[in-house]
Amino acid sequence: MEFRVLRYFLTIAREGSTTNAASSLHITQPTLSRQICDLEKELGQKLFIRRSHSMDLIFEGMVLRQRAEEIVSMVEKTQNEFQTMENSISGDIYIGGGETDAIKLIGRTAKRLREQYPGIHYHL
Repeated sequence: MEFRVLRYFLTIAREGSTTNAASSLHITQPTLSRQICDLEKELGQKLFIRRSHSMDLIFEGMVLRQRAEEIVSMVEKTQNEFQTMENSISGDIYIGGGETDAIKLIGRTAKRLREQYPGIHYHL
């Protein structure tokens, strides 16, 4: 089962027809229909009641819809986490010093930076 096909399935379920879903996905309707037929064969279950101008989920389709939404959500969450990692600043900073005014200044600066970059951990 391919992730792309799960997205196709969810789009048909949302749009209510392969024509509308194909338009939304920017693919041809025959390509979309073939992908869904292949998915039904792979699962060994029909997922939709096909009518002349619409497709309605049956029980098996509703089960897959719930699981597909969970899968898509998890993939999107994972992608977002990795994109956030690329843009985040984090790590440990070790600073040694005596009881002077300079260490107070470093402490205040570290506090401000920590508010801006919570992934940074200071060891004074």
